[in-house]
Amino acid sequence: MKNTRVEAPAFWNRRSEVFDKQVLSVYENAYRKTVKRSATFLKEEDRVFEIGCGTGAATIPLSKYVKEITATDISKDMLQKAREKAEKLSKNNITFSMGELTEMEIEPESYDVVTAYNVLLYMKNQDEVLKKIYEILKPGGIFLSATDCLGRNLSKDSVKKFWKSKLHLMPYVAFDTPISLMRKIQKNGFEVLEIVNLHKNPPNIFIAAKKK
Repeated sequence: MKNTRVEAPAFWNRRSEVFDKQVLSVYENAYRKTVKRSATFLKEEDRVFEIGCGTGAATIPLSKYVKEITATDISKDMLQKAREKAEKLSKNNITFSMGELTEMEIEPESYDVVTAYNVLLYMKNQDEVLKKIYEILKPGGIFLSATDCLGRNLSKDSVKKFWKSKLHLMPYVAFDTPISLMRKIQKNGFEVLEIVNLHKNPPNIFIAAKKK
C-alpha cells in the first residue's frame, strides 16, 4: 500500500496558499491581541527569535518594537509570503531563515526573546523544543507563545484535526489543556508571568514566561 503520510513542510507549503484568507480571517482578533500582549514584554534593544513565523502575521507588526527579529519556518512558501510582505513594508530588521529549531546551530544565550505563535500544538517534540528555547535565551530572557489548546473542550475544529492527524492527512496535533501546556513550560525551567485566553473556541492560550 502506498504511504500517504503527509510531511509537515509539504503540508504547510500547501496551506500557505490559503492561510491568510482562511486562517487569519478567523484568528484576526486573536493575532491582534497576541501582538498587543507581546509588545508589553518587548524592548527596543531586543533580539528576537521567532519559531514558525508563517506568513508574518505577528512578525511584521512586532518588528517595530524591537531591534531585530530572526523569523524561521519549515515551509519555504510561508517564508516567501512573509518575506514579500516585509519587503513591501520596508521592514529591514527582519531576517528570514528556513529550518527546524532543534536542528539549527544557534549560539547559547544569544536572544532576549523567543516567540512561538500557533506552532507548539504541531510539535510532537515539545519538550525538546522548550529545552532548546531555554538554551538560546539569555538569563532572564522571555518566551512568548500563543497556542490552541484543543484538549480543553470538544469542538468541531479539534475533532476534525484529531482525525486528519490520525489518518496522516496533516502533521501531528497536540491536545493540550492550558494547564498541561503551562506545566510543560514550567517543567523546562520557565517562570510563567502571564496566561490568558485570546479566542473562544478553540481556546488560544497566550503564555508569557521568563527564563529563571
